[in-house]
Amino acid sequence: MELRYFIIRRLLLLIPTLLGLVLLVFFLLRMFPDTYLVARFVNPKSPVPISVQYANAKAALGLNYPIFIQYFFYLKALFTGQWGTMSTSIYTGSVLKGIELYFPATIQLALFATILSIVIAIPLGTYIGARPNSVADQTGRVFSLAFYAMPVFLLGLLLQLLFGQNVIAGNPLGVLPIAGKFSFNAVGAIPPPWFDPSTGLTGPTHLPLFDALIHGDWKLAYSSFIYLILPVVTLTLSLLAAILRFIRAGMVDASNQEYVKTARSKGVPESLVIKRHVRKNALIPTVTVLGLLFAGLLGGVVVVETVFNYYGMGILALNAVINVAIYGVLGTTFVFGVTLMAANLIVDIAYAFIDPRIRY
Repeated sequence: MELRYFIIRRLLLLIPTLLGLVLLVFFLLRMFPDTYLVARFVNPKSPVPISVQYANAKAALGLNYPIFIQYFFYLKALFTGQWGTMSTSIYTGSVLKGIELYFPATIQLALFATILSIVIAIPLGTYIGARPNSVADQTGRVFSLAFYAMPVFLLGLLLQLLFGQNVIAGNPLGVLPIAGKFSFNAVGAIPPPWFDPSTGLTGPTHLPLFDALIHGDWKLAYSSFIYLILPVVTLTLSLLAAILRFIRAGMVDASNQEYVKTARSKGVPESLVIKRHVRKNALIPTVTVLGLLFAGLLGGVVVVETVFNYYGMGILALNAVINVAIYGVLGTTFVFGVTLMAANLIVDIAYAFIDPRIRY
C-alpha cells in the first residue's frame, strides 16, 4: 500500500478512537450525581428559585433523558465548545478558555524536551551502541538506567538544589531560577498591552518566550528562556534515558544481523555500515515506543509544572482536582487524550517513512 493511503487509513482510524475517548470521558462524567453536574450552572444570587435553575440546567444538559440520549447531548456540547465552567485558585471561567490559556505552556515543555532528547539520543546512542561493552557503552548504560529509574519529581528537586538560585548559600552553580515562567522585573514598571499583570499571561500565543520575541522585547525573552531551562532539562534527562536504552539495544541487535556481517566482509567502511545499515534499522524499534514515551512525558509534565511552579495545563488540571472542578478535570483529561492520539499518529507516519514494510 502506498504511503498516502496508509496515512489516510490512519486518519480515518482516528474517528472511532476519538469517539471511544469521548465515550470514556462521558461515562466518567456520568459517575457523578446530577447535583454536581448542574451546580456550576446555578447562581444562588439569582431571583430565579434554585429549584427552577436546577430543572432548567438538567434540561439543558439532557439529564432528563435516557443515558444513550445524554451521550448525544454531551457530543453536541463538546463539539460546540460548551465544556462547562470551573473555579480554582489560579483560574475561574470557561474550561475551554482555561485550556486555551494554559495548554500552550505544557506543549512547549513537551516539544522542547522531545526535540532535545531526540537530537542528543540519536548520535549518542549510535556512538555507544556501535561500541558494545566499551567504557562509553557501560557509562551510557549506567546513565540511562539511573535517570530512567529516577522519579521525575526527584530529578527536578535535585536539579533545583544543584543549579537553583538562592537554594544553597555559596553554591557557585546556583545561577538558574527554580520557579515561574519569567521574572516580573523583566516586564518593567509599565506592562506592555500584550501582557496581563493579573494572570502573568501574554499574547497572542500565551508563551512568554515567543510573545516577547514577536514583540521585540529581548529582556523578557531572555528571562523566559532562563526560566525554561531547568523544567526542560528535567524532562529531557528523563526521556533521553529511555530513548538511549532503546537505541543502544537496537544498535547491538542490528549489528549482529547477517546483512551487516556481509557488508563488513566486503570491506565496506565501518562508518558507512553504521550509518546506512545499522543505525536506520536500530531506530525502528525506538520509533515504535515513542508514542508510549510521549504518554509518560505528558504525565511528567504535570509533575514538573508543579515542582517548578510553571503554570501550564498540568497545574490547571491539578487545581481542578483539588477544587473538585468536575468539568475542568474532564476537559483537561480529554485534551491530554487527544494530544496522545495525535502523537501516536505522528509516530505511525514516521515509522512508515523509516520502514516501508509496515505500509499495509
